[in-house]
Amino acid sequence: MDLRHLQSLIEDLPGISAWEIRHLRKKSYQRYLVFDQIESQRMVETEKLVAVLYKEHEFQGQKCLGESTVSLSEGDPVGEKLALGLEMATLVTNPLFNLPEKGLSYDRVQLLDSEVRELPYSYLDRIQEDLGEIPLEKVKRSSTEIFIEDQVFYLINSNGLEQVEEATDLLVEFVLLAGKAPSLEGETQGMKQARFYKDLRLKEMGEKYARYAGESLEARLPRGGSFPVVFSEEALDTLFNYYCLQSSGPARFQNWSHLKINLPVIPDLRGEALSLYSNPGLPGGIKTRAFDDLGLPLHRVQVIEENVFRQRMNSKRYADYLLEEATGDFSNREVGNGTRSFPDLLAEGPCYHLLRFSTFEPNPITGAFSGEIRTGYFLTKGQKIPIKGGSVSGSMQEAFREAFFSREKIQREAYLGPEGVRIEKLDIAGT
Repeated sequence: MDLRHLQSLIEDLPGISAWEIRHLRKKSYQRYLVFDQIESQRMVETEKLVAVLYKEHEFQGQKCLGESTVSLSEGDPVGEKLALGLEMATLVTNPLFNLPEKGLSYDRVQLLDSEVRELPYSYLDRIQEDLGEIPLEKVKRSSTEIFIEDQVFYLINSNGLEQVEEATDLLVEFVLLAGKAPSLEGETQGMKQARFYKDLRLKEMGEKYARYAGESLEARLPRGGSFPVVFSEEALDTLFNYYCLQSSGPARFQNWSHLKINLPVIPDLRGEALSLYSNPGLPGGIKTRAFDDLGLPLHRVQVIEENVFRQRMNSKRYADYLLEEATGDFSNREVGNGTRSFPDLLAEGPCYHLLRFSTFEPNPITGAFSGEIRTGYFLTKGQKIPIKGGSVSGSMQEAFREAFFSREKIQREAYLGPEGVRIEKLDIAGT
């Protein structure tokens, strides 16, 4: 569908106040393997075209902005769908806000691996070869899925803004099996996502996850009680989500944020102070972007500075709702490091070192969390005992009252920060 023709149809709608068009084209090259043999391969091409229509009107004597999202496909009666969409917008009574305008300043970010775009099938082969070079010894891959996506995103709106974003996205998922006998097998699932082929580094990850699969055969349930816990690896991907969501415009607008500008995040702090940034320019970051879904430019923002809440993360919508600065939504998480080495965080035992969970997502309102342990270790008297099962639970506000961050930093898909985070007291459920 021609975007300019669609634009003219939207502009001709009677009474329309504002609009935006989002157009995503995606080519996905997919390869599926069973025990390292190709089971199937395909290329899937998709196109998503969405028009968002806004209509200013009055409700109970107050000006408000109605909106409606219209998804369009080839063969649709476009004029009819747009007219119905605008009619539906009059049933919505959101507060007024303005869309971003043209002429804004954007940081330059690189999201496209141009060689992967040009040679997707060659890179499917290369990734498969990389996996085959990982020494697995007594562990075998039962299944593998490889995805290479080539994306182009267009955004235009009624304020004259026009932006385009081109990106590649590489995803590898695999299942490893380790077994002493048919009746005794251990399983480990791994996933790695990257913008660029050079960032996959599958050998290092594969060797580590093969060890996890082997250790799972000997792993025990954890010993229950209250213990220090060190989080690392996959656990870091969601550990800070509570603070990201608490610092958001929706949390303030809907009155469930506990954070107040220029006041401490954690009262009566006994550990190291948390510093947290939104970093949309992180090279290779999965959430790296030059602009958000509304076209607002994104820049690095310090949200929490040494335990003090400094900046709320507002999309243009919530910035106008709250009469605050527009920053865009949270992107890659960047966390300040601490003063102690990662080995030092693990040295004071007995303690638990937890790496992977079935799920670990703190409640964005209360901060309560409970995660079933998939991979971890109990460290005591010089021993490193593999554990799995059981769970760790606590409250984010209580946990980070006495937390310590390693001075070594690590980058993951959407995280840059300490390699390990030690919480001095959390509840472990087990034997």
